[in-house]
Amino acid sequence: MSMSDFAPLIQAVIALLAAVMTGLIGIYVPRAIAAFEARTGIALTQQQREAVRGAALTQAGIIETQLQQNILRLSQVRADSPEMLAAAKQALARVPQAAAAVGTTPAAMSAIIVGAADTSKKGSMA
Repeated sequence: MSMSDFAPLIQAVIALLAAVMTGLIGIYVPRAIAAFEARTGIALTQQQREAVRGAALTQAGIIETQLQQNILRLSQVRADSPEMLAAAKQALARVPQAAAAVGTTPAAMSAIIVGAADTSKKGSMA
């Protein structure tokens, strides 16, 4: 028997090992991060900032869609408008722990959303 006869078996073993390693990483890395944070008191705020940013970008996309569908008017897309403050609260509700950890307020989130929303798309100008 030559080595090429064992190639499918070797590939299957390698695939199995990769699956096991992926499973172990998925289990133990979050535990290791939690243990690190508990021992050091250092929170991984970059992840939290990214979670808040992602929620803001999602909400900005919703605002853009509402502008295109004439659900919102361009004049309502201001950081201090009731509509944007409500949108900010919705976005913060998606990531409450991350928002609290980085100290994002509804007013700050509203400003982020308004800044991220592309208001040049077709929509009501009034």
